[in-house]
Amino acid sequence: MPTPSDLDLEIAAVAARLIAEDGCDYASAKRKAARELLGDSARGRLPDNALVEQALRRHLRTFDSERHAERLGALRRAALQWMERLATFEPRLVGAVLNGTATEHSDLHLHLFTDNPKDVEMFLLDAGLAFEAEAGEDAPGGADEVLHLVVPAPRGSPLPPRLGLVLSVHAADAVRLAPRFRSSGTDLHPVETLGRAGAAQLRQLIDDAA
Repeated sequence: MPTPSDLDLEIAAVAARLIAEDGCDYASAKRKAARELLGDSARGRLPDNALVEQALRRHLRTFDSERHAERLGALRRAALQWMERLATFEPRLVGAVLNGTATEHSDLHLHLFTDNPKDVEMFLLDAGLAFEAEAGEDAPGGADEVLHLVVPAPRGSPLPPRLGLVLSVHAADAVRLAPRFRSSGTDLHPVETLGRAGAAQLRQLIDDAA
């Protein structure tokens, strides 16, 4: 793997700040960071997401360490509650809440697995939960559809009163496919590096962090 250039590292650091403070996604944060540093000449290769994730992890530990740890634990406990509620669909936690880079802007992201995506919709409707649905991605192992919800945070939690919950609904056999994205780092918990974690793995991560 090539060594990142100083410019890549600088763009990644600015992108990390934009993600943490403004809630930007990775792609827009990298573009904005490049424009901020390079102006009209901001073209060409941008740092990859792994480099930005490393920069975001450093940013959170440097500027928001205590609140970040409290928030991350609360988000993981909230995710576990939803995984238990959605257990029939073999939920897996993915994204920033799993890998430890969640910010105050982060949603809970769960992958669900079922042969009929409409079963998830019916489950939510029966529970009185409003959602917005969008088509998934046309790629091997990709989601058939994605459901967006706004749900109440657990009582007594340090989180905002309402949380975003994103449910990516996959075919049942996709649970056997390896996750597309994994995190790396010598200081990460093994579960944080998996890219996708079941309820038992998440419980272990929560217990070990405590």
